[in-house]
Amino acid sequence: MPLAVDLDGTLLLTDTLFEALAEHLLQRPFWAILQLIQLPFGIAKVKDRMTADVSLDVDMLPVNEQVLAYCHEAKAAGREVWLVSAADQKIVDRIAERFGIFDRAIGSDGKTNNKGSAKARLLEETAPEGFEYIGDSPADLKVWKRAARASYVGKGEPRRQSIEKMGVAVARAFDRPEAGIKAWLKALRLHQWAKNALIFVPAILSMTIVNPAIFIKLLIALPLLGVMASGTYILNDLLDLQADRGHRSKHKRPFASGCIKLWQGFVAAPCLILGGLVGGLLLSPAFATTMLCYLVITLLYSMRLKRVALGDAVALSFLYTLRLLMGAVLATVALSSWLLVFSMFLFVSLSMAKRHVEVLQLAASGERHVANRGYRAGDAGLTLGLGLATATAALLILVLSIIESDWPPGLYSAPDALWATPIILSAWVMRVWLLANRGELHDDPVVFAVKDGQSLIAGAALVLSFLAARVLPPDFISAFNLDHVFGAR
Repeated sequence: MPLAVDLDGTLLLTDTLFEALAEHLLQRPFWAILQLIQLPFGIAKVKDRMTADVSLDVDMLPVNEQVLAYCHEAKAAGREVWLVSAADQKIVDRIAERFGIFDRAIGSDGKTNNKGSAKARLLEETAPEGFEYIGDSPADLKVWKRAARASYVGKGEPRRQSIEKMGVAVARAFDRPEAGIKAWLKALRLHQWAKNALIFVPAILSMTIVNPAIFIKLLIALPLLGVMASGTYILNDLLDLQADRGHRSKHKRPFASGCIKLWQGFVAAPCLILGGLVGGLLLSPAFATTMLCYLVITLLYSMRLKRVALGDAVALSFLYTLRLLMGAVLATVALSSWLLVFSMFLFVSLSMAKRHVEVLQLAASGERHVANRGYRAGDAGLTLGLGLATATAALLILVLSIIESDWPPGLYSAPDALWATPIILSAWVMRVWLLANRGELHDDPVVFAVKDGQSLIAGAALVLSFLAARVLPPDFISAFNLDHVFGAR
């Protein structure tokens, strides 16, 4: 009895149509969206077009090792093993060539979608004496109904009962990774929401944070921005599937590993993005406008800018600075040019710190190029130099802004207390770069700051310096005879 094996979701933990879609979205997004619109009206033709010239690395696609082992077992027992899929024939042939154990490879031909009833008829005609079929989807029920024996992937006991009710014997049941809450939390990257706390900075600096209406508005905006950002993180992971699978740690991400099905990501990403934007619009049209700018830049970053050396760091720093603009819009305050320039330089430096770690790891592994990035193994000197230079520039700008008293008159009663901020920030930035140069900075620097105990202490000290400048009496500094240091005001 021949063993017929489905491809998408059965032999593979992914779906080759959505793999092709992700590649086309990366290369020609408008064409890919047009194909999606046409999909319900001619699925076989769309599959043919989508796989015609796609650069899909089939050797990296995640495999269900249990199903593959069963195929080898059947082959060793002298049975014929067929790969029978609704995927386009071109992809099916490439997958069959990869494993080298299939006696036949049958897919959709551009006219007929080899799925459900069509697949069942084909197998009945090809194996009139009976066949065993391994599948994973509800559409496979039509195939199992005509099979002599059935094996299935996922759904556990309910799937077994559905098959046995049709009078078909179940041969084997296989597992697949479960997309539980833990996998989804990882895909949503909730820890990255810490970056969005930057929207509170303008309100804190202007002391409008004490206004209950503004504080509540910022609290509402925080998850709205996070939801939209999570949608862009999912989309980024879908566009980076092939690069992530070649990475030493990113290959474990939920979509790259096949833990979460790709179609679920393609549904979740636009829903999250749209939900965040609509919520932002209801909260404040001006805030929604800044969110839309954030979305556009993020999409450009995911599709193009992240592959441009140095350009990626500038784009990331702009996204961080844009969060400050969001906070200013919600707090209805004006951001000083000093703060904006300081932010750009600081976040360029922090972005370069992460790239510097990647370049060091690349050189240590003996490879030449960072996957899906524009950096090479010999760029460590450049990333280090630019990172330290921009950090120094940011700190200098901060010092100059204090010298120029860059705040509204009367905001701080003891502004000399602000001189603690460049000292604290310098110590923190130096530590970030020390860890980066040792290759020990494994997180985004802003996320690292939230997790790291010393960084949290530094953050608390910064907050205290601003509070001191706000609440201390004007003659507090002079009481310690420090006028010769700070100068009389």
